[in-house]
Amino acid sequence: MMNRAVENMELLHTMGEGNPKFFHEYMEIAFKNTESDVALAVLQCTNHILKPLHENYGVDVSDAAIRESVERHNRVCRVIRAIGEYRKGDKPRITGYEFHVLCLASYVCPKYLILDKLEETLEELKTREPDEKPWRARLLVVGSEMDDPGMIKLIEEQGALVCCDRFCFGSYPGREEIALNDREDALTQVCRHYIRNCQCPRMMSMDKVYGRKQYVAELAKEYGADGIIYEQVKFCDPWAYERTLGSAMLNADYGYPVLSVDRPYNIASSSGQMRTRVQAFVESIEIKKIQRGEQA
Repeated sequence: MMNRAVENMELLHTMGEGNPKFFHEYMEIAFKNTESDVALAVLQCTNHILKPLHENYGVDVSDAAIRESVERHNRVCRVIRAIGEYRKGDKPRITGYEFHVLCLASYVCPKYLILDKLEETLEELKTREPDEKPWRARLLVVGSEMDDPGMIKLIEEQGALVCCDRFCFGSYPGREEIALNDREDALTQVCRHYIRNCQCPRMMSMDKVYGRKQYVAELAKEYGADGIIYEQVKFCDPWAYERTLGSAMLNADYGYPVLSVDRPYNIASSSGQMRTRVQAFVESIEIKKIQRGEQA
């Protein structure tokens, strides 16, 4: 993916004399949850994000500016989390597809342009009549980056509500508020927040490895999920290992039915096969529900 991104930059002539202010950077990324990793993140963000933005575009990267940005970030987080809460319950007021579209928009749109729209949506949801159609199953979707809501739409077309998400560009854990104090600079605190709360499979310490599965299980319980879909976009190696281990552990250790899928970047190219697999998974959950009812 990185090679393809650089290739696109070359094809579009974004680099070179024609566009002297365009820059791209490569960063060293932390893999463990230690103060040394926090220090590495501070150094990398300073050298590869803040300094280039300030030198090329005059962006204010002062401590005060970072704190102001964090406050805007937290406001969006509070609204997105509140909207996501309406996926709970037997009659949710928002579908997983609708929520995912809002969540994606909140990542790519400037905060000052979208915040009032999100707050309006939250107010509307407070009085929105839930859809009376019964959902066949409630599913938690876990996995690698998903910036195309087509996958969520495909799942819900099979009658299953995506009641919670735990993937890149989703609401968990990406929409947790960042708490800042006045005893330490803002950048260090922001970096520490992401190091400690990061649920990316690149984090290799054993507490992170096992903690990620417990985190998913807790989300599934909180949102009343009947099953879990572990998805991995092709060529994402960290999630390939995580999907294999997580699928087994969530079923064996926590008792959740799990569907493990390897998907292309664009789901439309394999929608028929994926639709069949999701439909069969939903039907298996329905059958188990019926069997439990008969045994009761």
